[in-house]
Amino acid sequence: VSFYLNDAITSFRVKTEGVSTGGLPGRVEHLVTSKLPVSLAVKMPLEVSKGDKILLPVSLVNETSRPYTVAINSTFGPAFQVKGGVPSSVTLKAKERKSFFAELLVVGDGKDPKDGLMRIAIDTSNLKDEVERRVSVVPLGFPQEISLAGTVEKTIKHEFTITGVVPDTIRASLTMYPSPLATMVSGTQAIIREPYGCFEQASSADYPNIMVLDYLEKNDAAEPALIQKTMKHLDKGYKMLTGYESPKKGFEWFGGDPGHEALTAYGLMEFVDMSKVFGQVDKSMIKRTAAWLKSRRDGKGGFKRNSRALDSFGKASDEVTNSYISYALSQSGDTDLGPEIARQKKTAVETKDPYVMALATNTLVNMEPRSASTLSALKKLAAMQDKEGAFSGADHSITRSGGIALELESTSLAVMALLKGGDAYMSTVRNSVKWISDKRSGAGGFGSTQSTVLALAALSDYAEASRVTQSGGVATVLVNGEPAGTLRFEKGQKDALVFEDIAASLRPGKNTIELKLDSESPLPYSIGIEYRSKMPASSSESVIRLFTKLDKQSVPLGEGVRMSVSVKNISDKGQPMTLARVGIPGGLTFQTWQLKELMDKKIIDFYETHEREVVLYFRSMAPNAELEIPLQLIARVPGDYVGPASQAYLYYTNEFRQWSEPNRIHIGQ
Repeated sequence: VSFYLNDAITSFRVKTEGVSTGGLPGRVEHLVTSKLPVSLAVKMPLEVSKGDKILLPVSLVNETSRPYTVAINSTFGPAFQVKGGVPSSVTLKAKERKSFFAELLVVGDGKDPKDGLMRIAIDTSNLKDEVERRVSVVPLGFPQEISLAGTVEKTIKHEFTITGVVPDTIRASLTMYPSPLATMVSGTQAIIREPYGCFEQASSADYPNIMVLDYLEKNDAAEPALIQKTMKHLDKGYKMLTGYESPKKGFEWFGGDPGHEALTAYGLMEFVDMSKVFGQVDKSMIKRTAAWLKSRRDGKGGFKRNSRALDSFGKASDEVTNSYISYALSQSGDTDLGPEIARQKKTAVETKDPYVMALATNTLVNMEPRSASTLSALKKLAAMQDKEGAFSGADHSITRSGGIALELESTSLAVMALLKGGDAYMSTVRNSVKWISDKRSGAGGFGSTQSTVLALAALSDYAEASRVTQSGGVATVLVNGEPAGTLRFEKGQKDALVFEDIAASLRPGKNTIELKLDSESPLPYSIGIEYRSKMPASSSESVIRLFTKLDKQSVPLGEGVRMSVSVKNISDKGQPMTLARVGIPGGLTFQTWQLKELMDKKIIDFYETHEREVVLYFRSMAPNAELEIPLQLIARVPGDYVGPASQAYLYYTNEFRQWSEPNRIHIGQ
């Protein structure tokens, strides 16, 4: 047998089997390897911090029976200072392997990703090989963020203070949103900054993409590049989401059994909306999901709930859960909801909770838009608005969110219900829309995933109902009194206006940013200021504590090191989904098999990995619970490294975070 090897460095396993004339079976295997005659291997870190010292292992191998003198060309971006150890050429004897260590000091600040380039190439007698990677460089210290937002009509000025800043770490941008499309796109980008591992997070990242396509279709706006990009994200997200369907149907955060009723209701709404703009949605999946939800009805207008779901969703009350699932079914177009509608009519009369009232009103206006019960519910809901424009005072949401996220969810749901009530409520709606716009984060989102999706939906519905058309104009930014940029925009512009380079004029201490607008239409905006500080910005309202510690401060290359991770609920109340984001020094790497083992042993519920971070998910935490998680790491690249700070928070109140000191490690040769 003969065949050609391909150009890839790989191997082929040849299996030969036969039977002798005496009837005895025989079998033999042989490995055929495809190698370069002279090859290069380099172990590069994926991400490093400023100040790290890297000893980059470089190996050259001569697979031939003749000697070669190999020319070495190395290129390192401005983020790295070469201290030595890189020869210009190496002579390899026949079948010889040689190694050296390139000594690098990380001096970059991470502002320009191109600065992290690492490239080593070899050339000998027209035999070439190279290894290239763009290594992410992150400043030292704890990340801090200042978010400012609002709506500018002519001019607006913000004053703020930057304290404890690590030099050269300030980043800042100002974004203006001239259209609903710009708001949706920015909302998508804000959501995907967070971990992406569970059904709810993946759903929330997809939802703004659905809104984008729906907007383009309704407004007959052909944006081929944006449509193609959005469709690509939707396709990836849809495939990920369908993988979380429970074996006995319904959906659960990580695809386990039994399905979770309220989470399935959220998924049902998304799949129905997705099917309107994305042709690949399985209609039979939507039908069986709705059927599974309806199979959980208790016959009294409410829904059954399994015990596991009670724990994993933070024990949302019967009133909240029943109202939410009824709302989801009404949004999906289901009309067979007699007992549930009767229950929501009763809830609308009795409840004093604005979140529950908004859910009940949405259900009623979906099912019986002109009935006396619906009109009464709309009137009662509008009266719950406070003087700021928010619908505050709710006890909890379906996600057990709190703080600003809970107010955003309640207010957004109220806006969507009141918009269906007609022009009589437009003044109330406008006040709430302004309040929502003012709560935008610097990244363009609105707090947690749920609050962001609901806020985007409310703003989209408002734009559709009011048909707001922005006029063109000129926007100017002044930072500390000095001009920092001017942008012109045309009427109907769909892209966001972004002033990216305003950090150069910011300084430690007191600062001002002034925004001037010359236009007939006001524009929403958000300002995001990020920097690093020597002290963590842990929230006093965080109920989760996180501690991490390496059992060794110095290890040789290839040896294992154990990181002890402790996660504690310091409150006497059970908590919903909790995340621990564990930072790992650049020269170490996690072991996927061990993370899977932690899941199998039910020590963690799910995990997600990034360059220097392992994200641990816990469906819930019991009162005063303390969890100990051992992470087994491997020393991969020699040098001295400082990891990123670790953090822990409740998934649905991610503004309340607790930070843990970074870990340090020396990895010897």
